[in-house]
Amino acid sequence: MIVRRRAGRTALGVLAASVALSLGATMALAAGVSGDPASLALYRSAVRATNALPAYVQRQSGYVQISDSLGPKRVVHWAWGWDQFQPGFHPATERILIVQRAGKVAWIEDTISASSKGCHSPSCRKALPIELLITPTKDFDGLISSGSSASCFVAVSPNHIPYSAGVPWWSTAGDYQPSQRHGPLTEVTSTYKSGGQALTESDWITNSTKRFDKSVFRIAKGHGHPAFSFRNADAPLAATPPFPVFSLCPTSKAS
Repeated sequence: MIVRRRAGRTALGVLAASVALSLGATMALAAGVSGDPASLALYRSAVRATNALPAYVQRQSGYVQISDSLGPKRVVHWAWGWDQFQPGFHPATERILIVQRAGKVAWIEDTISASSKGCHSPSCRKALPIELLITPTKDFDGLISSGSSASCFVAVSPNHIPYSAGVPWWSTAGDYQPSQRHGPLTEVTSTYKSGGQALTESDWITNSTKRFDKSVFRIAKGHGHPAFSFRNADAPLAATPPFPVFSLCPTSKAS
């Protein structure tokens, strides 16, 4: 299998969930965290409540694109964030299964599929879903040619994957604006910079559970990159799924 990955250093900073920050409960705000105290307190409560879930699914669109093929040589190729804007990549959606223990990610199953809304070319329609398995020690990928899981996996380097196991998924960072209540949800908006570009993050928190329900990320144009946005929605699972049973591809090797 040929494994090609592309996700630049800016992509690693886009998702606030990818950065673990340890912050005290005091209103004396730490460096990199500022703004409305009530919004910050609500956001922190949502961080604690969502990180405490045993398992949930996050469905995401607009952040990752793929280009792969299955033939004499398998090719697995994906890109996140700004790096997705290059020839040959197709829009994709993600289903991210997050299993947690003691407030930290135990493992992740990330399935990247060509978007039904944005894929129109023959090559896009033929793009196979990519399945990633992410653990605190090793990461793997595989192509789903049939069924709901890849038939085999290859070990890959974690350097180009903007998600990590072994750390909290949600964290607190940015400048927080006053929150806005919308029926059963409350919207909290924060701003910060990633890779030198301005980013506005809006998170909707369920009033009854104080957990994150959905989010929208808006990234401004800058440093030769276009402006774009992406969104996700979170859904708790009733039961914690077992880690997938998988096998390595016969020619697999760490990359």
